[in-house]
Amino acid sequence: MSITPVRAAAIRTAGGNGKYLGKYGVTRHDLPNGEDEQFLVGTDYAVGTRWTKNGSWTRWTSLGKPDPLGKANAASSITVTDSDTHPPGRFRTNIYLTNTNGAFVGKTRPDLGTSWQPWDHPNCC
Repeated sequence: MSITPVRAAAIRTAGGNGKYLGKYGVTRHDLPNGEDEQFLVGTDYAVGTRWTKNGSWTRWTSLGKPDPLGKANAASSITVTDSDTHPPGRFRTNIYLTNTNGAFVGKTRPDLGTSWQPWDHPNCC
């Protein structure tokens, strides 16, 4: 698989000096505790995120390439969904996008303050 080099004009800078591919934009997400979260496709085609903590933004953190095998690149904007889960008071967040293999992939954070689970294919099998 070959990757087309990113044109300099296609690279944008988000707050916190996060470099991203402009055609995919920055996805903003409101958290239930009043804080904010952002997601982007970085210039390495991996997904990045940052969030506010007590009103101040964290640094950008990589969630890796959107592929369970870690090889495919992001190829679409990021969609965020969330829901209250059982037991009540838990807040599950899911992110979804298409990768360069054409697969629709996702990543889940089971609750605020917990780690993101590995990339998976939510509609697989």
